[in-house]
Amino acid sequence: MRISLDPWGGDYGSQMTAPGEVDSEVTTAQVIGRQEEEGPWKPRTPNPSALPEVTTIIDGVMRVDAPAVVSDEDRRYLAIFGSYASGAVQVNHRVAIVEESINRLFVVGGGYSGADVHVQAGNGTKTPLVYRNISSPESTPDDLRRALMTEMRQTEIDIARKLSGPEHLVLADGNLTFLADSSSIVGVIKTIQRLYLTGKDAVILEKLKPGDRTPLFRFSGSSKNRSFEVYTCYLRLAEPRPIEHHYAGLVRLEVKVGLGVQNAVELLDQAAVKVVALASRAPKDPRAPQNLIPVGGLERQLRHKLGDPQLVRRGIERELLDRRNREA
Repeated sequence: MRISLDPWGGDYGSQMTAPGEVDSEVTTAQVIGRQEEEGPWKPRTPNPSALPEVTTIIDGVMRVDAPAVVSDEDRRYLAIFGSYASGAVQVNHRVAIVEESINRLFVVGGGYSGADVHVQAGNGTKTPLVYRNISSPESTPDDLRRALMTEMRQTEIDIARKLSGPEHLVLADGNLTFLADSSSIVGVIKTIQRLYLTGKDAVILEKLKPGDRTPLFRFSGSSKNRSFEVYTCYLRLAEPRPIEHHYAGLVRLEVKVGLGVQNAVELLDQAAVKVVALASRAPKDPRAPQNLIPVGGLERQLRHKLGDPQLVRRGIERELLDRRNREA
């Protein structure tokens, strides 16, 4: 197996693409029943019966350290050296980072399985960075990045499960498609990639005041890898400026349907109160208000733990050059 690097930096993807490859992943989502919560379809003010003593927020960061190509005899496979870090910050009478997990992967497409790659990154320590090899059946650069993200999301869910417990509210970044059971983890979706309300039902989004949420509704979705079914609601964190669209300042919260409607309402009300309280403010955070204040500090810490990207890239280049010299 010979590894060659793509000259482009990891943040810019790959200069190469696999010809003829089409992203065949089919993702669908559909609303099942417009509303699951009793009462009229109008904005609700969250009113939980109690608030948790501890709020735990899970998040992660990832990057491609270097795109690559693996050569094995006359066959070629796209690959990436990727790193990700996942962690948790807890908020009670103080704010503290309580969990960190640093991982490095050598993701090879086309179903090819190789060996782990050890890299001396030149960061002043003698401990090498170990890029654990995983194989992806797909072949495009986007597929390889998606495989890296899947590993990161699974690690985040594992951390969320570990830190769940009585009097603990766990907020996980993103949807819960990676969560198979019905634990009391709440997914916080900061971006809007599609609207799950349409027509007259969607008008409620323009009527939400800061702190208000929509009634709970239910939807299911599926991709080629997994399916999911959740209770969800939109929550407004801040009033849009006059020049901003009506969806500015919204997040979506979701929990697994296995909790039941009553438990879901209580849990989402608790989450809504906490998310509003922890919302960031512009212009300090360019992703305000959706990026929660403790997440900014957690992400800075996790990026620091990943190491300087230029030093890591140089370490990978030096390792591959040493291999070529040994082969000569």
